[in-house]
Amino acid sequence: METTKLIEKIEEIEKLYPTGDDSADERANSFYLLSLQFVRNYIGKDTEFYNSLLNYNKNYSDLAYSKKIEASSVLSSVKGYLKLNLDLKKSQSYNLKIDIISDFLNQAVNLANDKKYHPAASAILLGASLEEFLKQLCGQKEVDISEIKKTIDPISQKLKKENIITKQDFKDINSWVGLRNDATHGNFDEVNDRKRVLNAIEGVNLFMRKYSN
Repeated sequence: METTKLIEKIEEIEKLYPTGDDSADERANSFYLLSLQFVRNYIGKDTEFYNSLLNYNKNYSDLAYSKKIEASSVLSSVKGYLKLNLDLKKSQSYNLKIDIISDFLNQAVNLANDKKYHPAASAILLGASLEEFLKQLCGQKEVDISEIKKTIDPISQKLKKENIITKQDFKDINSWVGLRNDATHGNFDEVNDRKRVLNAIEGVNLFMRKYSN
């Protein structure tokens, strides 16, 4: 549903807000359920708006009152969000991709801890995860990388130039990518230290957490 239509539907629902004699439990519950279903279907289950509605009972002692107040508050917030032309799906998609990248890093940890595999395998997966995260960060921060090579060094330089990441972040990235490069170029003696690889993975994890909020 288009943004303008969503706003129109929200305003239609808001007109049903129970007042006076209409504020009895049954009417309040009906208004709440209508709002909940609307937010679930058209805004998304993985949003703070939906979570706020689900947790309404944690904020008020009078549940009937809380249902209509929380529903009205959430609808108003969603409408304001939409009027700012903010993309509801963007943050959901971004968070999902970050979760997938985190899973890759967890696999890298498992590889680094498994003596059946050379640490180089973990370093390669670390590099792939870092590269994908930097691409997603550019998309989230609306940094144009269409004119540069989609690899770690050019992307990280672009992010530093745009003041998205710090100089220290850039230095750390260069250190991590050095491990990846040694692994991909067959310099296995340079990536033979499992502890060093695990420390690098932890560094990438911390970096991702820093820029995922």
